[in-house]
Amino acid sequence: MANWKFASIIEVDKEYKVDGINIWNHYWHCSDRYVEVIDPLEGQMYCFKEYVIISDYKKVHFVVGEFINRKIGIFLKDDLSKKKL
Repeated sequence: MANWKFASIIEVDKEYKVDGINIWNHYWHCSDRYVEVIDPLEGQMYCFKEYVIISDYKKVHFVVGEFINRKIGIFLKDDLSKKKL
């Protein structure tokens, strides 16, 4: 099972890249799997869904959900969170 680390809080539709892929330019395939994550600011636990983007050259996984109005939290697998995105 993957460990997920907090990556960022962003506004909806603001450019954000995961492993070089802007998440807003691709369809998100829902994995129907919920992941428990902790809001890094408030310490509150959430259950967010895992998504997958499949591009021509790679496949990326991420967990995302809304913390507050139009602000979403993005969590990445440990192996991606160590790379410069």
